[in-house]
Amino acid sequence: MRNTFYLISLTTLLLAGCATAQPPAPRSVTSAPTVPAATVPAMSAAAPQAAPAAVVPSPPVPEPKPRATGTPEDARRHMLRGMAAIEMAKSQAELTLAEEEFRIATEIAPDMANAWFNLGKVQTQLGRFAEAIASYRQYLVLAPHAEDAPRVRDELVKLEFRQELEDKSQARAGAWVGKDGTYYLLTLDGNRLTLKTDQRRVPETEIRSTYSLVGNVPVTVPVRTEYQLVLQGNRLSGTWSRGAVQADKCTVPPDTAPVTGELKDSEKMMVLSHERTSFLAATQMSLMGDDSCSKVEALGRQTVEDIIYGPLGKGGLGIVVGGLTQWWDGGFSAIQFGWQGRMSVSVVQPESPAYVAGLRDGDEILAIDGVAVKSLSAGEAVMRLRGEPGSSVTLELWRKVSNETFTLNFNRIDLTSQVKGGATGK
Repeated sequence: MRNTFYLISLTTLLLAGCATAQPPAPRSVTSAPTVPAATVPAMSAAAPQAAPAAVVPSPPVPEPKPRATGTPEDARRHMLRGMAAIEMAKSQAELTLAEEEFRIATEIAPDMANAWFNLGKVQTQLGRFAEAIASYRQYLVLAPHAEDAPRVRDELVKLEFRQELEDKSQARAGAWVGKDGTYYLLTLDGNRLTLKTDQRRVPETEIRSTYSLVGNVPVTVPVRTEYQLVLQGNRLSGTWSRGAVQADKCTVPPDTAPVTGELKDSEKMMVLSHERTSFLAATQMSLMGDDSCSKVEALGRQTVEDIIYGPLGKGGLGIVVGGLTQWWDGGFSAIQFGWQGRMSVSVVQPESPAYVAGLRDGDEILAIDGVAVKSLSAGEAVMRLRGEPGSSVTLELWRKVSNETFTLNFNRIDLTSQVKGGATGK
């Protein structure tokens, strides 16, 4: 007889983190690809060299471009080519041709003020605010008393504000965790947010799986789940979807629904509301042959509220924890599915900082910085374990083998260098 009820190991999950850039400003900026270029100035032979600030690239780091060289007349030629590229541009992508020509002009002749201005103008329209800010600042260094200098200074203020918003948005990318202990990876495309996971455990309220002669049997295969969201102000809207679910011999079809919600940056969470379909999946046991699915039945729609916390800090303990989605006391005790308000240390690598500090496999975490684990959701407990690398966290622990309760203090280590992806160690 099949029995999936007693041999299920503790679920363990992991986490990670992310970063951003900074902006610049020109005279009057529009979103159209056509940008009025400044006139080509008279050339001077020499001037202090200052290249525009570059955005730090994401790994893998590309090979740096060789620095352009030439005569003042070469710089003037590239300036004119950039102006022609602006006139011909019909898309944002085509503006990169103009950007490259102005960049070459500034490298050949670092004192060509209008090349810096036009470079900043194009960089602004391409959304590279940090580089545009650097270019406009260099323009003001070279032409502080230019007629348009006050307008450029005003534009810098606007660009710096836009960069602040961009930094705030980009800081949201990375690992998040649901109140049920599911880890998600959040990616951004402008004001579009995507939360994805392939590790969500399906609760019985969503899919009730039964086995004849056994009764209710938990769905243990994790399922892909995704939120596609649009952020307007602090309001979220979009769609929720989950993939097909294998419930013993039955396959429950995918599900999807519209989503509404709110992003609460100050509380490091988003609250999302949507409907989902409840299903009954019944597997029939056969004494003479293979077991089979007798029926998959939709029971109706229910409204659910998901709370997803994040972004998770880049620092943690460097351990694997258990108990987020199920708990087992060992021996002949039954496995309890879902968050039970209990969290354990599942894996501590020998000679790791956590091991040296005194943590051991099997230790139960009773409190995090004085807050009882049983008073938290799974997601809240994970959020409290994570933080900035080097920051301290105090754990109250219980060790079963010696039946002792004790307290340990740790400095969180940087997890981003250890594990890549959305889910990493605590």
